[in-house]
Order: sequence, then structure tokens, then C-alpha cells
Amino acid sequence: MSLIRKDLPSPGGKAVGDNKLNSYFPVRTNDRRGDFDWGAVIGFVIKLIYREEIALQDVDEFREKCRADFTGKLDDSGFWEYLEKMYFDNDGIYKIIPEFLLFKVNKEKGNKPNTRLGKMYASLLQGEHIDEAPKAKLNFIEQNLVNVLNENINEIDGKDASININEHAYLPFLSRVLSRDLKLLSEHPKYFLGVLSQFVRLYAYLYTAQLALNIGGWREGEPSPKPVYFILDSETASAERTHIRDDGHQRVHSALYKIFPYLSMSESLQESKGYKYPLWYLAKNIDDTSYEQLKNYAKAFKQERKLEYEVRDSGNIHDVLDDLLKIGESQFYKGQSRHGINNRYVEVIESELCNHFIKSRGRGGKVLVINQDYLLLLTNLSIGVNKKLRFHELLSEFKKRGVFFDKKSQQALIQFYERIGNVERMSDTGDAVYVCRTI
Repeated sequence: MSLIRKDLPSPGGKAVGDNKLNSYFPVRTNDRRGDFDWGAVIGFVIKLIYREEIALQDVDEFREKCRADFTGKLDDSGFWEYLEKMYFDNDGIYKIIPEFLLFKVNKEKGNKPNTRLGKMYASLLQGEHIDEAPKAKLNFIEQNLVNVLNENINEIDGKDASININEHAYLPFLSRVLSRDLKLLSEHPKYFLGVLSQFVRLYAYLYTAQLALNIGGWREGEPSPKPVYFILDSETASAERTHIRDDGHQRVHSALYKIFPYLSMSESLQESKGYKYPLWYLAKNIDDTSYEQLKNYAKAFKQERKLEYEVRDSGNIHDVLDDLLKIGESQFYKGQSRHGINNRYVEVIESELCNHFIKSRGRGGKVLVINQDYLLLLTNLSIGVNKKLRFHELLSEFKKRGVFFDKKSQQALIQFYERIGNVERMSDTGDAVYVCRTI
């Protein structure tokens, strides 16, 4: 079966149409800074991994059910006012168990930025979920609140359109570690609640950076983690640190400009309502009989956009696919009418999905920085179910997630771990350095 749709435009035929993107990435060309609500996104992630939704309109309806439940159990009905202030007026319910965060996504419907960002995690998870959440240790009051919540929660079938994703994983290596990391966090509900905001932001950046760096390597087959170098927030970023300079923020920033042109072109080659495949998968499985069809589409696209590009006639299916992608990208070059569209697109990506990790460091320019909270989270995720890992093994686990550190940062890492007391040295020489998890 051909993965290319049969009705691609050709010269003199129907119009190529607008550049559209509805898969693999949450940002659209009409999005603006501040459009994404991370509270709603966190709720969507909980909905995905537990496959549950709340059968109530909002928190106020839940509050009234709790009022009725507690009033019937308390000797002093006035005590409810204290509970209401503690758990509802101060958002205390969101600190009990992760499932309360489902309230934050209850009103999210349609093609909103938050829904699209939630769908990005669905694409990464590829249906992986937690069958049953471990029980958290709760006091009497909290347990009653949870009991009322459980009476108003519905399970969601995996085929439900609200969580189902109709696309092949773009970054299988990241999908694998995300699934493992979520399983680990779900086994520690209180810790999970404390780090969930950082967790979703961390993976938003990792996915964005790795997608950008892998998208142009579609000829190479299935993607692999590409080096992205960070420094600790306590470090300085001097210009002689070549990895930080050449394989850090600037490299990712440049690669971001390929995301919209490449993904929208890839999507235009496939059935609009069909299952979506990544570029690398298309290239691996494309049918040679599609050569003429793709070449005609390239010519039509070039003519309609009035672009100066020579379409090759090599007979090689990958050459014509390469031509199409370069034509699609060239419409956004400086001097073209669509130039500003892609510039604004990248600005939104960096402000909404990357801003927690990009810092200006004087003469070193903008670099990627990881602070103590993100570093501890990444460390615990990487150690996983183990109690400790050798330092070099820990670095290998970081790399599986697309996080790299140069030699100077590695020394800063060890100093940081020693400062918080989760390092074990198994020899006087210091060769065997173990890092322990903090959960």
C-alpha cells in the first residue's frame, strides 16, 4: 500500500493550497505567546496516563458534593468552612493525588493550544498508560475527598477520540524513556505531584529539540538522540567551551526553522484524515512508483509559490522527496512573502516550549541551562528503579533523553551531588562514583 495520497496536485491541475500542520507538533502559525496554559496540559497528561475523566462540570460542583458528604459526617457543621478554605480556596485538593488535576482539563475541547500540546504527549506515549494508580498515604479528610472524587470518575477507552492519537511515533527512543519515566513517577504519587509541572516542561523541550535536530536526517532512518549540551545554572559559559557553543542552544535554534516547513510538507503528501507517518518512515517505505507523482507535485508547488528551484530528474525517489522538502523550506527564506510566518513560528516555540531552559550568559550568548529542580528530577528519572548508578552510567541515561554535559559540567555535576549528599565513592581514587536517587 502506498503511503502517498493519490490526488497530489500537478502542474495545470488543482491548487497546492495553504501550508497546513495538524500532526506531530502543537504550535500553529496563528498561535501567540501566552496561548498555552500549562495547568490544563498537566491535566491532559494525567488523563492520558490514567485513562480517566471527571463526570462533573467543574470544581464548584465537586465542592458541593463534598460539602454534602462532610456535613453528614461531622458533628460540628461549621468545621466544613475550615476544610473548604484549606482544600478549595487554596487549591489544596491539587496536592492530594494526581487525579484531582483532571479538573484542569475538563473544559478543554476542540483545537485549542492546550489540547494540541496534550496531544503531543499522546503521540509520544503511543497508547502507553498506567493500569492502576498506586494508593497514596492519606489522612481521614483527604481519603474522604478522594472517595467523593472516585464516585465521579469515569474510565476512558483507549479508542476514545479525546486521547487517541492517529500517528506513528516520530521519536521512538524518546517514547520509550517517557513511558518508563511516567511509570516510575506514578509509583510515587506525592513526588509525582511535586515534580509534574517540571516533568511536562522538560519533555516538551526534549521533544522539541530532538524533533528539530532529527527532522532533517530522514534519510538516516529511525531517529536517535542528538547531542544537546546544557550547563548547570551555577556555571559560567565561556566562549572556549565548544560543545556549549556549537551543540547547544544555537544549533537547536537553527534547526527549529525546519519544523513547520518539513512537517507541513510531509503532511501534505499523506491522506488528510488517514494515519500519519514521520518523514523518516515515509522515506524508508516509499514506493518507487510514486516518483513521477512526487516530481509533478514538486513542479506544481514551485510554480504556484513562484520559487526559484531546479527539480532534479535523477529517477531516485529520495532525490525528489529531498527536492520537495527544500522547495517547501525555501518559501520561508528571507525575501519571500512567507518569511515572517516561520520567524514568528519559531519565536512562539521558544517562548512557550523552550523558555525554561534558554538563558543569556553575557559574551557566551544564549545557552541551555538546567537548574537544580530539573537536574534532580532528571537524575531520579535516569536512576529509575535502581537505588544508585555509576556516574558514567547516569550520563548515558541522560543522553538517552537528549541531555549532554561537557567535561567541565560533569565536574560541576559531581560537586552538586556531593553538596546535597547523594554521592558514594567506592574507592580512594574516586574512580567508582555512584549517584543515589532522592526518592
